[in-house]
Amino acid sequence: MSSLVEKKVVIALSGGVDSSVAALLLKKEGYKVFGIHMINWDSQLNELEMDKECESLSKDREYAEIIAQQLEIPFFVYNFTFEYWNYVFKPFISLLNKNLIGNPDILCNSAIKFGTLLSKVKRVFGPDVLLATGHYAKVISTENNVLLGTCSNEQKDQTYFLSKLTQFQLREIIFPLSEIDSKQKVREIAKENNFPNWNKRSSRGICFIGKRNFYSFISKYVDSKKGSIVDIENQKYLGQHQGLCYYSMNQRKGQLVSGQKEKYYVCGRDENNSTLFVCGESNRDKYLKKNYCVADNIHWIGTPPEIGREILLKFKHTPRFISGTIKKINGEEVEISHESCFSTSPGQYIVFYSLDKKICLGSGVFKTS
Repeated sequence: MSSLVEKKVVIALSGGVDSSVAALLLKKEGYKVFGIHMINWDSQLNELEMDKECESLSKDREYAEIIAQQLEIPFFVYNFTFEYWNYVFKPFISLLNKNLIGNPDILCNSAIKFGTLLSKVKRVFGPDVLLATGHYAKVISTENNVLLGTCSNEQKDQTYFLSKLTQFQLREIIFPLSEIDSKQKVREIAKENNFPNWNKRSSRGICFIGKRNFYSFISKYVDSKKGSIVDIENQKYLGQHQGLCYYSMNQRKGQLVSGQKEKYYVCGRDENNSTLFVCGESNRDKYLKKNYCVADNIHWIGTPPEIGREILLKFKHTPRFISGTIKKINGEEVEISHESCFSTSPGQYIVFYSLDKKICLGSGVFKTS
């Protein structure tokens, strides 16, 4: 334990229970801990009105500071509004304006939490300082590489959102919750230590912006064109949509098509005419199940796999893995055959895993299927 006493670590305190317990565990292990709370979104600057969810961001900061006081660790607030706007939000909006739905959470982790923040704490606290977060994931060191490992609880594993991390970043990271097998256990630890946020709901919505109505929020920033909703099977007009960028493949929303006996799912689009195609549930498999995909902007965390390697895939953040095989690699583009499943939308991330589900290999951006 004495060798760890002077080991410095910065914990990113979001105000949530996970990072709070992570800070507690680090201190118990003998680390010299510094608490950092990031502000990445200026609600007053970027929106006309502050709603309840925006106010909750201020509450997050309050919780983070209280936890730091209880643990008797130094507490700092860093404002990365400029960096978040330019490296995460603007690229997200740029994709939406091309009718592509990206994933700001993945960009936020790679560019802000483990990019901008990591660089700053290295400058402020010294090159030997490590960065910790409350993510459910593992860092696994091998002879040649540092690997991103999945946590023991598949339901809570967050490697999907960490799949763009690099070797350099992983060498500087600690995930204190990697061996905790349930969120309930985290809450129990927090309650035992009288943390005021022990029962705080998990965060939802766009990274660092919070949960809100997607359309009413995003419509302030994108130039969307309304169009027709059409049944792809019989070309019947079913209504009007607000803009193609608001609808992802396989999406089903109550307000999408009203007054119909059958549930409808988004299954395609014609961008030239701004037409959104939907299919009834009885035709869902016909139009939405795929067994092949192409991904570009490929990022491998460790050694790139070879053609013919069998892997597991995730088309979204879910406990379910999809079996697949790498068929072709062409620079940053990969072609994969996989078991039949409901695919995803262009712009979304496909994340790759080892067959034993223990290692996240990297990710790519879904292009076509």
